[in-house]
Amino acid sequence: MALLEALQREVGDNLRAVATYEEKEWELVYERDDIKAKPRIFDKIHEELILEGMGTEYLEDVFDVGRLDCTMHSFEEAMCFHFVRGSMRGVFISIEPDALLPLGEFVEICTENEIET
Repeated sequence: MALLEALQREVGDNLRAVATYEEKEWELVYERDDIKAKPRIFDKIHEELILEGMGTEYLEDVFDVGRLDCTMHSFEEAMCFHFVRGSMRGVFISIEPDALLPLGEFVEICTENEIET
């Protein structure tokens, strides 16, 4: 199943944005109508995701509890998830901070479904 479809079914209106990235570029796959972020914001987020992704192996070694599925940043207006999908590529997902959903189930949806572009 496509990741965006699975997220929309699971998260519904609480889904804010979904983007994919590679080393040199990013693509906004979904953005809720009322969000409308400026491209420069996504450029900065892209830089941060690349840097964060470079530290994946280090974090796996430090914590020593298996493969890192994602990182999460909780903000006042959004919860942002970063799923590393290989060297210099991954998926960024933003949801409403008050979305009530089982975290393990959400991570499973995000790791087992591919984004269709």
